[in-house]
Amino acid sequence: MHLQLENGPIRLHAGASTDIRLPLSLAALLEAGLLHFPPSEQALEQAIASTEDALMPWIPALRLESLEVLECGDAVLAPLADVLGYPRQAIAELEIDEVERAFNQLAEVAAGMPAKSQGIPEQADFVAALVVVRELMHHVGWQQLRLLWPGGEAG
Repeated sequence: MHLQLENGPIRLHAGASTDIRLPLSLAALLEAGLLHFPPSEQALEQAIASTEDALMPWIPALRLESLEVLECGDAVLAPLADVLGYPRQAIAELEIDEVERAFNQLAEVAAGMPAKSQGIPEQADFVAALVVVRELMHHVGWQQLRLLWPGGEAG
């Protein structure tokens, strides 16, 4: 399943069979409270709730697809590899527990820890993207996130 975060509504697609546009965008999450960095705990909770509200009606359809790998090549998510200590390469494969770890680091920043000490980039759009990816993996059940960069190919 391929995830598109940038440029409008969040979209999930797998070939010709599945093309889901969630009633949510990164811009909407930013406008609803994530625009400022660091996010407050309340803003982070609101972003989680908004993402869950947009996602829940689609979970049964998404679970009909393969739940092994969620792919994303959007630049907004590129800092995730850095947060987890991976070099940026054509393809980075992250397990769900690693995405959860990065999300927990973000939660620590929202609770008052300095972003630098947690390795979280001071980028509001990255925060919104991480919330969306974490909620997708957590609620739908993808086990791995494959980050694709220019020159990389879906495998």
